[in-house]
Amino acid sequence: MNLEAIGLILYVILQLVISAVVARNIKTEDDYLLAGRRLGFGLATFTFFATWFGAETCIGAAGSVYERGFSGGYADPFGYGVCLVLMGAIFAIPLWRRKLTTVADLYRVRYSPNVERIVVLLMIPTSVLWAAAQIRAFSEVLGATTKLQFFEAVTAGAIVCITYTSIGGMKADVITDLIQGIMLIIGLLILAGILLFSFEGIHKIMHSIPPNRVDLVGGYESVLAGIEDWAIPICGSITAQELVARVLSIRSPKIARNSAISAGVLYVLVGLIPVGCGLIGAILFPNLSNPEQVLPTPC
Repeated sequence: MNLEAIGLILYVILQLVISAVVARNIKTEDDYLLAGRRLGFGLATFTFFATWFGAETCIGAAGSVYERGFSGGYADPFGYGVCLVLMGAIFAIPLWRRKLTTVADLYRVRYSPNVERIVVLLMIPTSVLWAAAQIRAFSEVLGATTKLQFFEAVTAGAIVCITYTSIGGMKADVITDLIQGIMLIIGLLILAGILLFSFEGIHKIMHSIPPNRVDLVGGYESVLAGIEDWAIPICGSITAQELVARVLSIRSPKIARNSAISAGVLYVLVGLIPVGCGLIGAILFPNLSNPEQVLPTPC
């Protein structure tokens, strides 16, 4: 077993231990579902950031940019970053003041219990698919650091995520988000340093990127197609339970607003690193059979 695999196993164990410790302090429904509504700015910012910015962002965004150029990052990091900023600037304070428990409660209060049920039925598949995308990307990391096959890696990732979340609730999720966020930022900064200093002529490589591959909004068949692509991560995620629950878990409306905006800015800035890997990787390694392997390849 290599050092990377050992480190990954220790990291997973740490997550499970945190969940077990946090679970001992859960007394009420609010404690479990909304971390007692006591999150401060730091924890709130990192849980907003890390909830979206995970393995799927790193692996998926780099692979998408490798294939499509800069416009491949329309969802990650740009779309989701804009979504977080809009949540903070427009929706966070009104949602917080309603003292809801879930986003579905809003539809019950505003419309009726029947509308609430319909909304829940519509939201469950999207949440499951979103979680599946994260776990699938995590399986790529497991596969790259261990000898696990794809199915085994996906199963292991799903078991770990479900276990630590179900045991410790929102508070455990938030604390592990903090750890994940810090580790992601450190890891990506190290990767950026490797890219800058490990390859001779890296600046020449960057300047050799064709102009059409650094066009963020180009490459669409029509304006409507472009709007549709951008609307999915922005508009579709603003109503996501994962995002609204974090707004409701924060201890004041001002902190909810500021932390969401800060997380959105942080998301885009950090997300530019895998985007850069995708752009540069397409020149350094032009024939990868799996574009999503471009992120670890330069290392």
